[in-house]
Amino acid sequence: MRAASEQIGPQDLVRLFHRYRGMILAIVSVITVLVLAQQLASPPLYQSSSNVQVELIDEVGTNQADVNSRNAERVANTVRLHRSRSVAGQIIKDLDLLNDERFRRELGNDNLTGKALMQLAINHLLGMLAINAESGSDLIQISVTSRSPELAADIANQLPVSVGILRNAKTNERRQELLGSLEKELQTREQAALDAAAKVAEFRTRNRMLVGAGGAEDLQQINRIALQSAAANAARDASAARSAGISRASEIQSTATATSTALDSLERRRGELVAEKAKLSTSLGPNHPDVRRVNSQLTTIDTSIARERNQVQAATQAVARAEGEKMAQLARSEAAGAAAMAARLQNVVGSLSSSAYRNAQNTVELDKLVRQSDLAEAAYKVLAERVEQVGAQMQLQGVASTIVSPAVPDYAPIAPNPLKMTVTAFLGSTVLAFMAALTREFLDNKLRTVAQIRRLFGRPTLGMLPQIAHGLSQDPKDSVVLTEPQSLFSEVARSAYCDLRALRPGRKGSQVVLISSPVPGDGKSTVSLSLAAAGVAMGDRTVVLDLDLRKRGVLQRLQEQSLAPDLVDIVTGRADLDGLMLPHRRVEGPDDIARDERDLEAILGSEPSEKRIYLLSAKAPVAEPAVILSSHRLTGLLEQLRERFDLIVINAPAALAVRDARTMCDFADQTILVARWGKTTIDQMRAAFEVMDTDRIRGVIFDQVDYAEHARRRYGDSVQFYRYSAEYYTSDIPPIPTWGERIRRMFARGDYQPSAA
Repeated sequence: MRAASEQIGPQDLVRLFHRYRGMILAIVSVITVLVLAQQLASPPLYQSSSNVQVELIDEVGTNQADVNSRNAERVANTVRLHRSRSVAGQIIKDLDLLNDERFRRELGNDNLTGKALMQLAINHLLGMLAINAESGSDLIQISVTSRSPELAADIANQLPVSVGILRNAKTNERRQELLGSLEKELQTREQAALDAAAKVAEFRTRNRMLVGAGGAEDLQQINRIALQSAAANAARDASAARSAGISRASEIQSTATATSTALDSLERRRGELVAEKAKLSTSLGPNHPDVRRVNSQLTTIDTSIARERNQVQAATQAVARAEGEKMAQLARSEAAGAAAMAARLQNVVGSLSSSAYRNAQNTVELDKLVRQSDLAEAAYKVLAERVEQVGAQMQLQGVASTIVSPAVPDYAPIAPNPLKMTVTAFLGSTVLAFMAALTREFLDNKLRTVAQIRRLFGRPTLGMLPQIAHGLSQDPKDSVVLTEPQSLFSEVARSAYCDLRALRPGRKGSQVVLISSPVPGDGKSTVSLSLAAAGVAMGDRTVVLDLDLRKRGVLQRLQEQSLAPDLVDIVTGRADLDGLMLPHRRVEGPDDIARDERDLEAILGSEPSEKRIYLLSAKAPVAEPAVILSSHRLTGLLEQLRERFDLIVINAPAALAVRDARTMCDFADQTILVARWGKTTIDQMRAAFEVMDTDRIRGVIFDQVDYAEHARRRYGDSVQFYRYSAEYYTSDIPPIPTWGERIRRMFARGDYQPSAA
């Protein structure tokens, strides 16, 4: 598995090809061969094309960007309409393709009838069509591919016509349905408007509320009549005052200037007599008889004038009094009329005010009825306009499209093209195969390489123990490390042992190492025995302390086969280390050990039977291992083992199975996790790191590494080149697996073991 952030270079692609070349070659071969066979077996195909122009919007003075967007949408909608199944069905009906032998030969199925045949024909026709529109253009290219060039041209030319027929038919059908529903709704709305208006009229009649009643008109009318009443009262008062004034004025009228015809005649006669007297007195003297006659006449005239004047003044005063009484009576009549009018108007104001209050109480209900009537009438008008609009749109044709370049039969076949399609299939399948390989690579979460351990967990890989074709012996005396010291497995085990011993602080003294794995079955027991065997092979004294007590395993079976006391006996005090015939010496370190015990010749010359791996386990599963793990005797046992051995290997339970392994970390100097090559997942190892004491986990050892498969995958590490070191080892080098073995391995239910070379 590769990190998502890593870049993939050409060398990585080469390695990827070698890693998945079987799958890649299979994908490329199958696709290429199938395409080539299909091309060789396909009949010739012909193509005819027609060009259709879509009517666009050309509005002056509007936003050009908006117009362009709407035009692009019109073209896109037209393209989608030409590709629809309804249009395909319309073409089949218009050209009667189901009865056309050319089209029926292409269908190739004469057993279908009815809807099934129609659906097959529509699907096939849609597969024959290719409709394209360039951006910014109002032209649509219709291409039809068929075994018959004439049929292709007929379909290409018929498609726009069928689109127009179908569009108009569907549009008019929808509008006709809409018009029918609108007309029904219009009748309902009309009746509702009439009912609402009748309710308003009935309410006005019942409550004697004319139009405008109950509103501002009532108040205005009351104000006008009240104003008239006030004016009538004012006129009454004015007439009464005028009547009184006329009466008083008639009494004080002057009669000094009163005159009459007789009085005027007497006045003229007196003037004549005065003139005559003056004339006679001047000429005759005052005592002349004529003068005295004239004086006598003047006296008579004066008496007559005085009497006549008195009569005239009396008559004038009588006339004045009569006129004054007349005018006073008229004024009193006007005052009475004004008073009557004011009283009447007051009654009217009262009546109108009472009606106004009643109207105000009825206004709420009247307004509600009026609103309902107005809404009903408005709804009726809107619906009537909609009916007229829909009726007018029945004559419209929608977006017009016109054939500007009809299709003509083209007798040059466009397919098949075996060379072109085969090359295309080869290139495309190659890309597809590499994508599939990359997908497998990125989805592969199995642990296989040193780089994965270092990148994901920041720990070194101490060793990659190879897979043994014939399997490992369960007897420590027959360990490959001891029986075949020059084998590849032995070399890797010794190398892992040296790296493990190098983890000691100062590289002195004994060492306690805890061996665990994420899940059971990863091979931690095998790794524990192999490390112990490598230590023995290199002259160190090693012991395997099996604390995986919950289940019966390899180490418990070995302990059961021995006659010595087991771990439970020692922890419970029924036995001690002296009874196990374990070596009695204190281990100080490689630099402090007696030279005779590290004699190289003694190590190289010793027989395998002289090399012994000490094992301390239980003979049967322990029901309560926590009792043993928490016992102070176990701590004392570890101290005694430190005094007697160079390396104490603790075989712990799987980290994700029980919590015992986490507790055992306190017993060890370092903790090593075992990963089974190609089986242990990244998530399992990450979970194991989280469960265990991360600071004490010093490295990882791979078990059952398929060196041949690892080398074939080309991970770029030392295992890739192991075959070039075959001359250093006495055992056979695992060969690269054959394709048959790899296929059997892919489909094997269990762990597949390749055959030995």
